[in-house]
Amino acid sequence: MDWALGVEAQAINNKLKIYSMPSNKEVPRPDDAPDFSAIKLIDYDTAKYGSSTERIRLLKKWGDEVKNLPR
Repeated sequence: MDWALGVEAQAINNKLKIYSMPSNKEVPRPDDAPDFSAIKLIDYDTAKYGSSTERIRLLKKWGDEVKNLPR
């Protein structure tokens, strides 16, 4: 695990032109990788939408309003 999270291992993706974001901040971001600071992200409420109650509500809503629609 130490090796996989290290600079040497995470820099391999750059050499292979796999433009994923490295989790190690010492590895430079590839030029073709997305710049997440420039992307507008949604403000996701993990506590609300990750709860069992909300999951059940959303699955029921999906079933009632979408899944059962005629094809």
